[in-house]
Amino acid sequence: MKETILISGRNGLLANRFWELQKSNYNIKFLSTDKKKCDNISVFYWNIKNEFIDGNALKDCDHIVHLAGYPIINRWTKENKKKMYESRINSTKLIYKYCKKLMIKPKTFISASAIGIYGLESEGVKDEKDITNTDWISRMAIDWEKSADIFKKINAKVVKMRISLIISKESLFLKSYLLSMRFGIATLLGSKSRHISWIHIDDAVNFIDLAINNKKYNGAYNLATSKCLTQGKLVQIIKEEKYPFCITFQIPAQILSFVLGKRSKIFMPNLVAKADKLKKLDFKYKYDSFRKVIRSL
Repeated sequence: MKETILISGRNGLLANRFWELQKSNYNIKFLSTDKKKCDNISVFYWNIKNEFIDGNALKDCDHIVHLAGYPIINRWTKENKKKMYESRINSTKLIYKYCKKLMIKPKTFISASAIGIYGLESEGVKDEKDITNTDWISRMAIDWEKSADIFKKINAKVVKMRISLIISKESLFLKSYLLSMRFGIATLLGSKSRHISWIHIDDAVNFIDLAINNKKYNGAYNLATSKCLTQGKLVQIIKEEKYPFCITFQIPAQILSFVLGKRSKIFMPNLVAKADKLKKLDFKYKYDSFRKVIRSL
């Protein structure tokens, strides 16, 4: 008999890709804040602000995968920061509240998190112990993970995914690079030597599947490949595999900072998310090199 998974973040790439690859293995339900998309069969309504979840979404639920979160690429106004926080932390607490209310005890609670937990200014190699508390992004990520831990109170296994840059043919990051290079311009944001930690979306889906089925998966994990890229190497690979005649154009970090303010930091990370904890579980990457990703397109 198939187990049932409830997933929040219905509109996200990862939630949709999980459904595409795993729909034959699980009964998958979604939470959506858009009533028009709710069919009350596989998609159910919830409202974080009004503290409401359609209880049918949680009925017979074996596992919860919480991917919802107002995108941090939006402007960092006071109102938007509040939305970003509440859509992550308050939503987690709301799901827990309804589990308690309806006496639902999921076996597993998997929560998105981010390598932003290491801080916007962080550089160098970071493993899961290197948590900082230097800015509002890192503090939000810390609270995000703490809110997930409340599910331990109902004996759920809690797994926290510190997601690096997710790569897929549908991701805005890769689509933007490929489009500009198709027209002859390879754009570098800041230094070409800055590091980019990344993971292919199919490997992120595989991680979720393993976290559900493998008892050894527990706690926080950096979701990244062991083969971190520099921005310059990334552009070089795309040029070699797709568009060899494009010209490289560099946008100085100072200009990005002037245009985007502090928000520019999320477009110019420079840290290596260490994947040793995944390696110890013998996690097998489908896409362990960026060149392989580009060749698959």
